[in-house]
Amino acid sequence: MRRFTNRRIRMAVIAAAVAITAPVMSAPVSAAAATPTGDVVQVAAADGAAEGAEEVLTVAEDAELTAAGYGQPIKRDAVMTRAKDWYNRNVQYNDQASAWDVNQGKRYRTDCSGFVSMAWKLKTSKVTWTLNDVSHVINWNDLLRGDAIVHAHDHAVLFDKWVDPETKADFWVYEESNPTNDMNHRKVHVVDIRNDGFKPYRYNGIRK
Repeated sequence: MRRFTNRRIRMAVIAAAVAITAPVMSAPVSAAAATPTGDVVQVAAADGAAEGAEEVLTVAEDAELTAAGYGQPIKRDAVMTRAKDWYNRNVQYNDQASAWDVNQGKRYRTDCSGFVSMAWKLKTSKVTWTLNDVSHVINWNDLLRGDAIVHAHDHAVLFDKWVDPETKADFWVYEESNPTNDMNHRKVHVVDIRNDGFKPYRYNGIRK
């Protein structure tokens, strides 16, 4: 079973490569201003960031997204429908790109936290260390579909279901994994991911 401990090293290498090959940007560029390449568009990452940067919305954009239900309470069924859409499409991992959500109402950054942000139907693509702005820590045994497991400066995955609801020793997750593996649906051992410093989170706006 794959452990998470090497991901920090991989992401550091990726970030270093981006810093060498990409122009330095003083501010993030929104998806609307990016050049489209099919379903995925390129967007600029903040200089030195390991997984892109959060978007900055104008007042008008914020109001429009609110009216469309983004950032509003969402049912678990809807969260999983959104997650499975990216999985079924095998949206390619790219922390400098974005892709449409299921209803093509908004684009989200195509990395691990962008995927969780998309599934939760947030107004912006959060990064791993700001997902806690809209969620709170829960107990491992309380995990339900649509919750997330996050390491603040490493990775984020979306909880699907327990392998065995009685033992709660292993569970299935959906994730935008890395540039090599892209979208995954795989089993995780609780002890492994907990020992790697991950914590379970619940979106503040999630509903039954």
